[in-house]
Amino acid sequence: MPTFILKKHFYILFLLIPQLTFSQLIENDLQEIKVTDSLKKSVGRIPILKRTSILELQAEDVGQLLQKFSGISMKSYGGLGGLKTISVRGLGSQHTSIVLDGFTINNTQTGQINLGQIQTDNIESISLVAGGQKSVLVPTSAQVAGSVVYIETFENNFSAEKHKVRFSSKLGSFGQVDNYLGYKFSFKKIFISAFGKYRFANGVYPYSFQNGQTTYSGIRNNNHFQDAYGGLSFGYRTSHNGILSLSYRSDFSNQELPGAVILYSDNSFQTLQTANNRLQIGYSQFFNKWSFRIFSNASIGKLNYTDSSFLNSAGGLFSNYENDQIQFGINTQHSISKKINLFFGTEEQVSKLCSNNSVVGAPIRWHNFSLLGTKLSLKSVTITGQLSFQFVQDLNDTLSIPSMFKVNPFIQIESKEFFGKLNLSTFAFYRNSFRTPSFNELYYNSIGNSKLKPEEANQVTLGIVLSPNLGKFSLVNRTNFYFNQVKNKIVAIPTKNLFVWSMQNVGKVNIYGAESTFELNYKFNDKWNVTTTVNYTLQLATDITDRNAPTFGHQIAYIPKHTFNADLSIKRKNTGLRWSTFGNSLRYSLNENNSSNEVAGFVVSDFSIFSTIKVKKHDIRIQFSCKNIFNSSYAIVRYYVMPGRNFLISFNYALN
Repeated sequence: MPTFILKKHFYILFLLIPQLTFSQLIENDLQEIKVTDSLKKSVGRIPILKRTSILELQAEDVGQLLQKFSGISMKSYGGLGGLKTISVRGLGSQHTSIVLDGFTINNTQTGQINLGQIQTDNIESISLVAGGQKSVLVPTSAQVAGSVVYIETFENNFSAEKHKVRFSSKLGSFGQVDNYLGYKFSFKKIFISAFGKYRFANGVYPYSFQNGQTTYSGIRNNNHFQDAYGGLSFGYRTSHNGILSLSYRSDFSNQELPGAVILYSDNSFQTLQTANNRLQIGYSQFFNKWSFRIFSNASIGKLNYTDSSFLNSAGGLFSNYENDQIQFGINTQHSISKKINLFFGTEEQVSKLCSNNSVVGAPIRWHNFSLLGTKLSLKSVTITGQLSFQFVQDLNDTLSIPSMFKVNPFIQIESKEFFGKLNLSTFAFYRNSFRTPSFNELYYNSIGNSKLKPEEANQVTLGIVLSPNLGKFSLVNRTNFYFNQVKNKIVAIPTKNLFVWSMQNVGKVNIYGAESTFELNYKFNDKWNVTTTVNYTLQLATDITDRNAPTFGHQIAYIPKHTFNADLSIKRKNTGLRWSTFGNSLRYSLNENNSSNEVAGFVVSDFSIFSTIKVKKHDIRIQFSCKNIFNSSYAIVRYYVMPGRNFLISFNYALN
């Protein structure tokens, strides 16, 4: 690393130390990030899906699970194995950080994580924090993100039992075969786990798609998919309240890319292969009034895209990429008194992208995140906040790239619960965040723009949480009102033709939103129990870039104004059924809101019936699911039709 860059990073680090700012801190913070079963209890305003609901939903991947949270808009380019990304409260997926077992998952090449490749068999819980953060000891990059998805898995937590086994097997429509096996051994202060998964589908399904006055129908071919992953995890509790964690994971995928049905051709044949290897280590310690966490991870990601039908002198298009990343950092907190806590964090990410012919130069990125903050707990309110600093330096052997330095404040005020048994609390926060352009957006041949500015977002939210104590009947209501503003929005604009685009900073978007979630549970007696969850989101995300532009005041592409979800689960002892419904209003494929750009709204319903047999420490669970039970024809991304009615039979075994 050049000397001048090192000097800049150390300057930022020491600049932070004397400053007194505010940041969020929650109780039992260390337990939130160490490799324990830490997410058993929901934290106030933070929505969470636990293992029981995850099993009942039988979601194909994390993307489908996140549709159950309010404020989420998802882009999906197909069913099993299809690319899935999310937008949280109108902000692009690059503003959302994914934290898996206390470590962030990054992709500097595309800037976004494909949620279709994060599967659900091993997930113990998943939660979404929009605007704030759940723990001050997770990587600093997650604490300064616009929103965070927290995922905790079976393989990376301590257990009271000596042996634990998780096995699942699924058979479904379109040739789907899916098997997962995980084993964990715990003894006194250690645990060791091993896990693996293989998934396959031929992806062939019929479709019927209405576009204006024209109906397109056929068979979705060129949609074969297979992937697998496996790894090892290790955890050790020291005799001085410390926890050491070490894990390694390897995964690969191989899939065909069928394309949009309106331009569909059986002669096209594009494929995408990915392979990733990831090693991570962390150590957490707390003593007296101090706690800290140090961590590091390294990953090597390879991507190979081929198009044998592409007409050129080479006989096709063959693009290879390798994206190498190293991440390391430290977070610490100190309790000055019962009312005042301080914390500090710094993190460095180093990324490199190599390609055979598709990227300008061989870019290397150094990205530093640092913050300092405090939490002030008063009698009736808690004031939290932080001031973070980001410094980004790109090195490219072909281009001269200016460095970027940003300051991001955050402040939040939370009330304690009041009104007695109503358990009513309120909160409000302001957050400024930004996301850097990805390597593809900066350096991709014929498309990239090396002069792109970072996309900046300002978020303001007012929320109310109501959880009255009603005996056998329990109710939790979370209602949020928010305003987000995006500046220097990065968009793709056609230049020479529809196939040659240019990345530019041209966008400014105002997002007004309201969302409400009701979670209700009624226990009739020791045998019968009914649970229902209903949420609704209203988002007005309008383009205010140029008053003279035809898109001024229009809803931005692929953000529906209305989104809703409803789930009903009825159980008698260990047997039950679940009905799940999800829907979007119409969206637009481009920012110009006219009839030719409309993407029709849809409602999709799933039904499942399940039963669990318990024999001592053994749980055997069988479930039958019918997805898209009314055979709705719909697309989330225009012309990328989703599967119609399909079936899934799953078998789960657990040794506890």
